[in-house]
Amino acid sequence: MRLRTLGGLFLEGADFKRGKPLLLLAYLALHGLQSRRELAELFWADAENHMNSLATALSQLRRGASGAVQANETHAWTNIACDAVELHDALKAGRLEEVIALYAGSFALGLDFELGRELEEWVYQQREELATQVQNALLQSAERQASSGNFAEAGQFAERAYRLPGATALAPEVIQRILTLLRAAEYVLPGDLAKEAEGLGVNLGFSRDEARGRLRQTFVGRELELEKLLALEPGGWAWVRGGSGIGKTALLHRLERVGGGTYVQARSGLPFATLEPLLGAEVSAGNEGALLRKLSTLEGSWLFDGWERMDTESQALLERLWRLGSNARVVIASRDEAVFKPNVQLELQAFTPEALADLPGAFETTGGMPALVEAWLRHEPLTTALEARLTGLEDAAREVHSALALLEIPDLGLVRQALELDAASFARVLEQLLAVGLIEPSGLVRGRETVLHALQTRPSLEARLALALARRLDGVAALPLYRQARTLWEPKDHPRLERVYRAWALESLHRGFPGRAAEALADAPPELGLITLRVRALERAGQYREALEALVDQALSPEIQALRSILLWRLGRPLEARQAAESALEGDDQARAEACNTLGSLELSSGQFTQALGHFRRAATLWLATGEQERWAGAMNNQAVARAELGEDVDAAFKDALEAAGNHPVQRARVLLSYGRVHERHGQTDQAQGLYLEAATLAQDAGSLGSAARAWNNLGALHHRLEHLDLARDAYRKSLEFAQRVGERLLVGTVLANLAELDDDRESLKEALRLFEQAGHLAMAERYRKQLGA
Repeated sequence: MRLRTLGGLFLEGADFKRGKPLLLLAYLALHGLQSRRELAELFWADAENHMNSLATALSQLRRGASGAVQANETHAWTNIACDAVELHDALKAGRLEEVIALYAGSFALGLDFELGRELEEWVYQQREELATQVQNALLQSAERQASSGNFAEAGQFAERAYRLPGATALAPEVIQRILTLLRAAEYVLPGDLAKEAEGLGVNLGFSRDEARGRLRQTFVGRELELEKLLALEPGGWAWVRGGSGIGKTALLHRLERVGGGTYVQARSGLPFATLEPLLGAEVSAGNEGALLRKLSTLEGSWLFDGWERMDTESQALLERLWRLGSNARVVIASRDEAVFKPNVQLELQAFTPEALADLPGAFETTGGMPALVEAWLRHEPLTTALEARLTGLEDAAREVHSALALLEIPDLGLVRQALELDAASFARVLEQLLAVGLIEPSGLVRGRETVLHALQTRPSLEARLALALARRLDGVAALPLYRQARTLWEPKDHPRLERVYRAWALESLHRGFPGRAAEALADAPPELGLITLRVRALERAGQYREALEALVDQALSPEIQALRSILLWRLGRPLEARQAAESALEGDDQARAEACNTLGSLELSSGQFTQALGHFRRAATLWLATGEQERWAGAMNNQAVARAELGEDVDAAFKDALEAAGNHPVQRARVLLSYGRVHERHGQTDQAQGLYLEAATLAQDAGSLGSAARAWNNLGALHHRLEHLDLARDAYRKSLEFAQRVGERLLVGTVLANLAELDDDRESLKEALRLFEQAGHLAMAERYRKQLGA
């Protein structure tokens, strides 16, 4: 069976025609595993019993299309093939021809039943997004043909892009791309397009040759390099090295146009930011194992521009993929040496006389510098080539150019809104920038690094443009721009700043990088009210002393006392922790739950297991009441430890904790870690070793690097005690790698101390001691100071 959603909604291979169940199936195919409750509320918002309506739809699918849908008591999902999913996969792999072939019309066309407001919005959003993506694929294919001089074929693609079913009203920048392609192909402009362009102020007065000049690439002197990259087999890797302005980007774009593939601009910032164009929303889960498996199955060609600017998590995942092997061709351009051994390695230098032999006078005039060669080919004065591209432009054009350079991924619509330009003015500005070759039709800035460097010499302009862009962006993408504009923040920005900082921090925490969340929140203005979120990030990162210091000026409300109790306990100050926890018991359910958990931990560490169990049970009840599923599972885990210490059968004690963790990999990893520690204390080392390994694997696959580090450290300590020294060293080193990536100082110090003890290394022990003191864990520092003295 295969679900068709483009141009209609029907199921191939089954005689099932009920519209709403099919739309439900499409939703599951596009979004994966979903909560039954959320599905019911979305699809049957107005029904008296929406859960019953969902159950009926699932039953109809099972009867009419056996195997199309699966469900349990809480979730539903499908593994059925779907054309919209195939289109998304083809987009990620850069298979533009497949994208175009798959699009048979608007998403879920011809629905004949009532849609609730939220569901209707989702359907229209899918229609617009898919149509826009296919339209862009058509335009990319057109520009690829035009760059090779195939203007007739380019015109056909451009006309299809304009006539595409389901496409929304065209923005001026899209109309400009279509007009340029049609003019280059000598098409008679459709009357409605010409009228629309005139209404938006888009210039129609350029000639066929001018249009072709914009589209034809000034690519010379790299034919040999291009030939080697085109010969790269599926699964092959190539590394293109060269300095700034040497032509790496031009080579990748030429490769994209001639050989196909997906051009990926390196990005910094959040983990896996660079890989987001290939993996989409899946990167937000931070599950390294799942992301690696997904990458290993994708096909096509990936052209990464700027390894040195790439976020470290994407770099690490690509290195793992290189070791594992892939189905795709991977080309990486960088200023740096290759970090692994590729199949093809190219070193770009300035052009040689031989490379420019077909262009008499080019080498003598330019010295073979690629930027100047391009200027020469465009008949621009070389001495003023770069500056001349800006000279004479109106202020709005300069600002659009600079604003586009500030964006890691160009967004013409966003820049137009941020600078508050009307459609006609923006079209005129784009015309100017295209005419002098400062941008590509897509908005990509040529020589972006040079533009950014120039902007740094004009900080007031840089800050003003960054603020204008940030105010139009939502979520994590806005924060880097807001930071660049810090000097210009106004009180009206504070509500939005609070949301942006919170979104960045929560996303970093969700991806398992609490240190980055804490770092970002450190420069947030105090008036944004993010202090407790920063303290929680610091606590998760093991920076307990900094977290406690951040609370010094805070009123001692029950919420603050609850946070203090956790930190004081972590810092080895049990009496103060108990006092703070008891004060927090006067607060709301969340504060009381945290206080009970701290009190339980205090009793557990002092051997009062019955009292500990009572506190953990209260904490579990309160977390359940507040809907904090993850923290409820943590309290159930603590209960299991206390029950085992009271003499209950270990397996029976942890049964409830594992059920509470469910299929959540991170929560299961934490339970298995505790499970293993209890077995180890009872002398059952084989069971403990197996549980630690399982916990480490689960945590790594889920992207919870802190939990993985703890599991490997526990395994190393177990091997250490058993005198399996080589195994212990390997486990400690894996733990240290994960702990350093997360940035948990106390955990890094603990692993370093264990390694120092294993290797009898005084200097490493001193480093560990320093980390304990920085983290404020004085009891731990004193313990290792005595060991160092001994």
